[in-house]
Amino acid sequence: MNIYTNSLGRYFTLLVVCVLTMTVTGSCSSGGSRKVNLRGSWRFTLGDNMSFAKPNYNDSDWERIYVPAAWQSEGFRRYNGYAWYRTTFEMDFEDNEPLYLELGRIDDVDEVYVNGRLIGRTGGFPPDYFTAYSIKRTYAIPTNFLVKGKKNVIAVRVYDEGGEGGILGQYNVGIYSYDDYYQVGFPLLGNWKFHLMDDEKWASEDYNDTGWEDIIAPSYWEDQGFRDYDGFAWYRKKFTLPKDFKPNDMVLLLGRIDDMDEVFVNGQSIGKTGNLDRKWARNEEWRKPRTYFIPDELLRPGKENLIAIRVYDQEQKGGMYEGPLAIIPRDQYKEFWREYQSENHSFYSLWSFLWD
Repeated sequence: MNIYTNSLGRYFTLLVVCVLTMTVTGSCSSGGSRKVNLRGSWRFTLGDNMSFAKPNYNDSDWERIYVPAAWQSEGFRRYNGYAWYRTTFEMDFEDNEPLYLELGRIDDVDEVYVNGRLIGRTGGFPPDYFTAYSIKRTYAIPTNFLVKGKKNVIAVRVYDEGGEGGILGQYNVGIYSYDDYYQVGFPLLGNWKFHLMDDEKWASEDYNDTGWEDIIAPSYWEDQGFRDYDGFAWYRKKFTLPKDFKPNDMVLLLGRIDDMDEVFVNGQSIGKTGNLDRKWARNEEWRKPRTYFIPDELLRPGKENLIAIRVYDQEQKGGMYEGPLAIIPRDQYKEFWREYQSENHSFYSLWSFLWD
């Protein structure tokens, strides 16, 4: 069983390792382009009200604050507790274009909304507080949450327990595009549906999971509010592949899962790691990178697809805790992993390699 050691480069943040890249380019991202620069003045208020997440909320009387910076350095000295940030942006984008909001570090806990819809959270709010101050925030933005050519609203709820608080950044704050993703592969990071307990019908394409919780992968489920839970849980992700996507000779990469798992694609089991029926992980299954070959013609280009993952956690941390998470051609597998290891788990360099 893995004991989480808060390794910055291995959280759910798309495996970004970008300090050296910033030194050379001033950007945290080596494989994508920044669509929107979000450094600068944001609206800011102390306190907590969930109506602040609504896109039509009137924040005209809020304070102005610079992002990224600790709110203490912006005049809100000695304040600990809840606060909200809001800003707006406009952009053009392609449908299904992979977009990511990069906010750097936030001290201590955050939830992020785009046009009133939750795209991610890190840490635990009271009464189940736990800090995530050292984790770099990178959240996938579903393009169907956005409005083309009009103002879109980002709202960030933050809780600071003590010391510095707020959107601290350290890296370029903005929205980034990686629009070459779809040439030969497909990324699976970001939002998944999640439910505790176990039921075999949850592998079915027909099952309605709209009432499930949202969770970010890769990341331990304990770090997203499901603390002290050991046992079975399921992940589900629906996605639409481009019409020209090549569905044959594909490999599903799911990084590492703590502890054991069985994986279904469009309702069909394609592989498992560990003996889930035994409910005992005794071969360090949590350490093993998951690679599952997808049967030809099982994926459906231009249509909705489903990946469902049954997970059993024996003790301590659990879930899909480390990437990469992606579908790639099997003839790229060897080179992919060689690049992955040589780049010290830099997610963006991997995608840059695949799409060049």
